[in-house]
Amino acid sequence: MSYFSRLTDIVTCNLSEILAQEENPEEAIEQIIYEIQEGVAGALRSLKTAGNNADRLKQEIETHTAQGEKLAQQAISAIENDKEDTARELLVRKTEQFDLVAGLQQQLTSANNLVQHLTTTHRALEARLHDAQRKQQELQDGVISTEEEIESSATENQTPESDRDQQIEDELAALKKQLGKE
Repeated sequence: MSYFSRLTDIVTCNLSEILAQEENPEEAIEQIIYEIQEGVAGALRSLKTAGNNADRLKQEIETHTAQGEKLAQQAISAIENDKEDTARELLVRKTEQFDLVAGLQQQLTSANNLVQHLTTTHRALEARLHDAQRKQQELQDGVISTEEEIESSATENQTPESDRDQQIEDELAALKKQLGKE
C-alpha cells in the first residue's frame, strides 16, 4: 500500500494519525520510511538538476555578455575606420546578444527560485524522515521518549557541518544569551 502520492503529502502528513489507523504500526512505519526515503532521493535529484541548470544559465549569460561587449568594441573600430555599414551590422548583433542575455537572466531568476524551493522541500522531507525514524524507534522500544532523552540525543548527534546546522547553533547561542544561560 502506498501512503503518499506526492511529496507534499509526505510533508503535510500526520504520522501519529496514520499509525493509529494501522493494524500493524511497525510494518506501516517501515513502508512509510521507505516511501519518504524515495521522496528525499527524488527531491535531491531534482535539486541537483535545478542547480546544474542555474549554473549553465550563468555561464551562458557570461558568454553572451562577453560576445556583446566584443561586438560593441568592433563597432567602435569600424566607425574609426569609416565603415558605417559594418558598424551598424555589428551593433545589431550586439543588441541581439544583449536581448538574449535579458531572456537568459529571466530564466536564471526562475531557476534560482526553483533551487530555493527545492532546497526547502528537501529539508522538509529530511525533517519528516527523521520524525518517522524517531516514531519507528519509539514503536520498537514500546515507549515514548521523554524531552530529556530527545534533548540528550540531539546534543550527542550534533555536528555543525552545514550552513543550516551553524544557523541553528547560532540561534541556540542567541537564545541562551537572551535568557542569561551563557
